[in-house]
Amino acid sequence: MTTSAFRRRRGGWRRPVLLPADLAELRGPLTGIVQLPLRVYASGQGPARSFDLSNEAERMELYEIVLTNGTAEDVCRYVNREELLRLWRRLWLPPDVRQVWEPRLGVAAS
Repeated sequence: MTTSAFRRRRGGWRRPVLLPADLAELRGPLTGIVQLPLRVYASGQGPARSFDLSNEAERMELYEIVLTNGTAEDVCRYVNREELLRLWRRLWLPPDVRQVWEPRLGVAAS
């Protein structure tokens, strides 16, 4: 089960911010190489869509992309709850994505 909230963009277009129903479902890997599907990250080709999770900067970039563009299932597959909480204040996210996620994470607005 997923929950969603809509974020408004210029011109009134809305894109949902998709969250899993239970944050305990965020069991993404902390090591290894992850290649995002095109529907989540279409900017890269082949190796450009791969992220080495042992590299914190690449892990942060992956989280930013998945939280902004992914489905609730993608978030569960690629994001680790404890790591998300650890990195939260340093992630570069649109304000509307932060606004939806912060109450669920139990963190104060940044």
